Parts: sequence; structure tokens; C-alpha cells
Amino acid sequence: MRKLALVLTCTFLCLAGCASEQSSTPVKSSIENNAGDSNSSTAAETPALTETPAPAEEMLALGKKATIGNWNVCAKKAEVKNKIMTSKYLYFKPKKGNTFVVITMSAKNNGETAEALLPSIGYENKMITATLSSKDGEEFKPSALTGYDKDLAGKSIEASASKTGVVAFEVPKKVAKSKKDLKLKIGTVAENITYTLK
Repeated sequence: MRKLALVLTCTFLCLAGCASEQSSTPVKSSIENNAGDSNSSTAAETPALTETPAPAEEMLALGKKATIGNWNVCAKKAEVKNKIMTSKYLYFKPKKGNTFVVITMSAKNNGETAEALLPSIGYENKMITATLSSKDGEEFKPSALTGYDKDLAGKSIEASASKTGVVAFEVPKKVAKSKKDLKLKIGTVAENITYTLK
């Protein structure tokens, strides 16, 4: 009986040893394979980070034509004026310490309906706006020259028609003195052009 117990115990230990040896090998191998797979999948899933450079801002000289959406535009010249004459006796005058930077422009509406080139209201991502900016980062919006026929800001232009007029910006005199450093930006949030006033 004692021999039988001894044989059974030895057999049990041998089988247990074999079982633990067999189970440990695949587990170890599985961990190594998973670790290898993890590293390789991480490398495959994580693309190399490369910075895409922002497109260079294209600067146009006065007199150059450009297209924005349905519009062909051309900023022709820029002048500094202390007042804008609308008739022999009527004129627009800026606040004390300010002056006007007046941009003469032409615009052609290539759309199918009448539209305003620089509307005063509209969807921010769709409407065309104009901004005059200084080298210090100050920005100026067009002045409303109400009743002035040559004012292009907010003026409706028929489909396929062209119009030449002005867009005026009221700025401090010290900003107007360095006119060559000013930039005129015309367009939408997504698409715009920039003129230098040199």
C-alpha cells in the first residue's frame, strides 16, 4: 500500500511538473509575441509627425487684378485725404487726429445675381470684407460714406456688371504717415488677398 502511494505521488508530481512546463512556455512566448506586436503596431499606427508649413501670404502690388469668389477686384491706388468731397460743398471729414486712407478700386460681379462687394451684414464665413492693417497689428474697417455714389462698401453691383469707386478707412494720422507699411486684405475667412500700399 505504501508503495502504491509512493508511485502515485511520484506520478502526480511528474505530471504536475510537465503540465507547468508546458503551460509556462506558451505563456512566455505569448507575452513576447504580444510585446513584439505591440511595438510594431504602435510604430505602424502612429505616423511620423511632420509639420505642414502654412501657405505663404501672397502680396499683390497696387494695380494687380485678383479673383475672390464671384468677384474680380483690383485695388488701383491709395491716397491719404483729410476730407472726401462728395460735391462742390459737401464732404466727409474724419474725427480730430484722424485722416482717411482712400483706396480706389474696381470690382466685377461674375455671379448670377446682384450682390454687394463689401456687405455690412452677412454670414461671417461667406461675406467678403476689407481690412486695413498697420505694421503694429492695428486693424481698421471701411468707413460708411452714406450717400456717396463712389463708395463701394455695401454698394450692390448687378450680375456681370463692373463698378469703379473708393473704399475709405479712417485711421490715426500717425498710421497714415507710414502708408507704405499698410496692408489691405480683401476676402472671406477662408479665401483672401492682400495688397501692399507701397
